[in-house]
Amino acid sequence: MTLYDKLKPQIKAKLEASYAEGYVTSIDYIFNKLQTKNRYSELTIDDVRTLNTFSNSEMHQTTQMDLMYGDHLFNN
Repeated sequence: MTLYDKLKPQIKAKLEASYAEGYVTSIDYIFNKLQTKNRYSELTIDDVRTLNTFSNSEMHQTTQMDLMYGDHLFNN
């Protein structure tokens, strides 16, 4: 199962909305990356930043553990 498959539905929906708003290149990049990776630890810091930015994740509510394990983005 890839990270794309594990992506929380609300995060995927927000990313798709960002795609519809015109952020095609960034969303294509991150979706392609998620479809080729199986573990959160395989993502770069930039990948996680992109996910947080385009899913409109509220970083003030994100804990250190969320960032460390990706629990705010993925179903484990």
